Amino acid sequence: MAFLLGIWIWDHYFGKPAGYPPGTERIALVKIDRELRLADAMATDPAWLRWLAGAAAPEEARDRARAVLLLLAKERALGPAGLEALAMLRASQEGMMLDQALAEVLGISVEEASAMVNGNTRLESEWWQSPLMVPVGWSASPPKRGPGYEGTLAVLRTRALAANGTVWLIGLAGLAFVPGAVRQLRRGLSEKPGGYGGAWPPAMGLVIFMAAILAWIGFTTGLSFALSAAPAMPAALVIALDSAARLLPALIAVGLLFRRPSHAARVMGLGGRVFPGTVLGLFSLLMVIDLLLRQLLHDPAGDPTGGLSRFDAGLAGLAFAVISACLVAPVAEETLYRGVLFRSLGNRLGVLAAAAISAVVFALLHFYDGYGFASVAVFGFSCATFYAATRSLLAVIVLHSLYNASIKIPEWVVYHAPLG
Repeated sequence: MAFLLGIWIWDHYFGKPAGYPPGTERIALVKIDRELRLADAMATDPAWLRWLAGAAAPEEARDRARAVLLLLAKERALGPAGLEALAMLRASQEGMMLDQALAEVLGISVEEASAMVNGNTRLESEWWQSPLMVPVGWSASPPKRGPGYEGTLAVLRTRALAANGTVWLIGLAGLAFVPGAVRQLRRGLSEKPGGYGGAWPPAMGLVIFMAAILAWIGFTTGLSFALSAAPAMPAALVIALDSAARLLPALIAVGLLFRRPSHAARVMGLGGRVFPGTVLGLFSLLMVIDLLLRQLLHDPAGDPTGGLSRFDAGLAGLAFAVISACLVAPVAEETLYRGVLFRSLGNRLGVLAAAAISAVVFALLHFYDGYGFASVAVFGFSCATFYAATRSLLAVIVLHSLYNASIKIPEWVVYHAPLG
């Protein structure tokens, strides 16, 4: 099992890239669209307020957008809409006429490009009504759908400030609990295992963990093929299948370790205390660490989609994000990574080594870039030591849910919520 899992992980990180999955261009254009709108909406705001809302300066947003589109173009993952977007950004930034930029990017004549601009035959994205198009030769009247470009700016600005501001207010409130949270984590480093869970040998925990992960790989591989073959699958069915995929490895592990669900809940601490002060303190500490890691390691153009998912669009997407990332994932992942893997390793290696190993495995299996790996590893280490200190898996699940919600809900508000 270790050999199979190792090959799968190696292939993911070091194998020959298979190209971007279908729909990448569409998600990337959605991200570019909202970021350019937000940049225009907050162009005259002070820098600290733009930072709070997650908005870049207009020219910086256009630079990022162009870098993403060039990355997709290099991988031949741009269709007509993406090529038109690239041409428009190039025209704006290099002082070219739009028809000339379209001709060069699309490989057509200037006359054909002029017909596209003047006739508006293919340029249908609302955000091209922005001031970006004023100096580059826009002469057609773009179609009016909903409130139009200018009408969305105030809406998006308010939403971004409210969503991201709320997260930072929670983080600021948690600063008062950071000293107590750190003290509790330090106590957790010296905790000694006991009871039934304290008797699990590391080899048994690793075998059960790998069996559960391999079953998850098989299930999710089949699920990805099904979703590709049926992109119009009902949202409720997508949520149900995703929840089943997330819960499967945890259910396998619990089924192999316990004869009764009530026994599992008692041993793992699913009915334990929540420790709200420690949860808030750790959340605040994780926000500060994540901010530092983002400044040091984050590459805005590294992932064209920025981690966005097509399943998060619209109100159905909000339900998917909340159920999948904020409810099901914390329960499943904490049960498997902390309740089984960390606890079994800690019985022999001690809290510190077990927390570090389980955190690295946790980060590896999330398949992010350098910044994402470091951020998830720090989060996993914090959850492991929190679990050691409290023996309450419920408390760790609450922390995990709060952490995921602080990412997914503002992300949905800014990128996926309808503007009109």
